Amino acid sequence: MKKTLAAVLAAAMALSTATVAFATDFEVDAGFVQSGVDDEKTEILYGKDVKLRITELTFDDGTVISGSDLSQVIDDNEITLTPIVTEGSNKLSAKPSVTTGTYKTGTTSVNRTAKFTWNGGAVKLTVNGKTREYKDGDNVTSIPVDANGNATANPDDVAKFVTVAYYMEHGDPTTTTVLNKVADDMTTVDDRDSAVQVKFKVTDTYGTGDTTIGMKFRVNFKKKDVSLGGSTYKKGDTLTSEELKFKAVYKELNSYYKDMQLTLDEVDARNVKFDASDLYDEIGNDTFTIAFEDTAVFEAKLSASQKDLNLYYDLDEKTDVTSAYPSVDFEFITFRGNPSFVNSGSMTFNAIGGKNTTVYTFDGETLNPLNSTYDSTYGTVTVKGIKKLGTFVVASEILEVEDEEDNEPVSSAPIVEESSSQPSSNDGDRNPSTGAC
Repeated sequence: MKKTLAAVLAAAMALSTATVAFATDFEVDAGFVQSGVDDEKTEILYGKDVKLRITELTFDDGTVISGSDLSQVIDDNEITLTPIVTEGSNKLSAKPSVTTGTYKTGTTSVNRTAKFTWNGGAVKLTVNGKTREYKDGDNVTSIPVDANGNATANPDDVAKFVTVAYYMEHGDPTTTTVLNKVADDMTTVDDRDSAVQVKFKVTDTYGTGDTTIGMKFRVNFKKKDVSLGGSTYKKGDTLTSEELKFKAVYKELNSYYKDMQLTLDEVDARNVKFDASDLYDEIGNDTFTIAFEDTAVFEAKLSASQKDLNLYYDLDEKTDVTSAYPSVDFEFITFRGNPSFVNSGSMTFNAIGGKNTTVYTFDGETLNPLNSTYDSTYGTVTVKGIKKLGTFVVASEILEVEDEEDNEPVSSAPIVEESSSQPSSNDGDRNPSTGAC
């Protein structure tokens, strides 16, 4: 019934503009967005935290300052670095923030310790009343040395025991000594440099259009005689960077077939833009199906006039519903963009209550029942005449309709419409409960 449409993101490109350079290996925090450059605007994703390391900024007086230098004077409390939104501020979930930290510039192999085995024959050695027994092949961490600091197995020459680390500072044992050097205990350490990271997020719109965010960075000097970018600044001086541009987008479903699946992983990656023209080029006006995880499947014929859609969805529980009917099993699916198809189609759901399964639309207040057909072979229920995808509630049984009485306290429980509001089987494409017409 469905094929998997794998989430394939565009290859990440090195990030740069005329006024700023970014990189994505900044390690103060996790969850970086890898992005590329499109029409001189850095492409980012809606609804995702954007965390980008600033490698350098170009300011309006032509001064170029590296992120490493900025980080150091910020940490020394000599400047403040403030992001200023110049375009699209109402699209951000919060004000952008700046964080200092470090990032990995490479790796270095470091010889922390060496491992040794005893090679001086079986012997008991005593120093200051403490006796130790050595046998060939034993791993050793304490080494007997004479008064000159040379490793020895002669009981008459032992002056003290020293650690391997101490011995390594005074000489490296060879095969001619009472020790065998087995291997260096090498470890890899990160080479790091200081840096600045900017963090912001463009709120999900659940639409198909792009949003441009403009941003500048302002340096305020808090102390006098601060050296930065080859110049010296006084307290109260300011610098403002040239404007940076970011373009928030939803990614398209990567491939189009007659049978597709849009997983929650793809939703998280924002691969939710349904390019109708691309699908029409692939299949014409044939019937197509889109499966949403294992919860629902939409099937319809594609129209040549179909516009692009945003198929962002979630399977979050509606607590108003579950609280009102604690003994009923539910499944939920909500399409955030409320996408609307030109041609009506059918939605198929799991029959979680067998033949008693009932499907409703939910607008936040009212549960509106829909006519559905039960298929015992596949354990599903199907609702026809669907054009607009909103919130669907699948219940394991028919939900009771509460009669409203005068002077009765107002209840927060969802209102359940009478079943007579369901479209009849001969209503065709008409579906008032889903906004279709």
